[in-house]
Amino acid sequence: MELRPLQPEDTPAMAELEALCFPQDPWPEALLASALLGGGVLALGLWRAHELLAVALGRVVADEAELHSIAVRPPCRRGGLGARMLQAFIVAAREQGARQVWLEVRQSNHAAIQLYLRHAFHPMGRRPRYYDDGEDALILRLDLQESSS
Repeated sequence: MELRPLQPEDTPAMAELEALCFPQDPWPEALLASALLGGGVLALGLWRAHELLAVALGRVVADEAELHSIAVRPPCRRGGLGARMLQAFIVAAREQGARQVWLEVRQSNHAAIQLYLRHAFHPMGRRPRYYDDGEDALILRLDLQESSS
């Protein structure tokens, strides 16, 4: 497996993975392409041959990083790839000068919440009706100055 930064030409594979992982609200391919061309974007992909297995997507602005999503191909879940992508994102964000990582996560996504809590993220609040279907988002933060993740 190869972990590397994602490039604009990886957009179709990213869109396919988004649709598999987030069927209720996937990022459209055009939005992913735009994100990869934007400043401050931090996009990492884990590849096996020509198959994209996992993605961590976010951005770093000034001394803060925001993790938008971690997507792991469904047959590859529960094998540590989500943790590997989170760790890679944290390392890359720190290398780009981030002192904190923020994220929102669906309150019903218990597996993701547990992953983030295991990596020293702390609940900071809630965004009521954040998602299109009306579900709340939990806001979590990781202080990179206190964490050795």
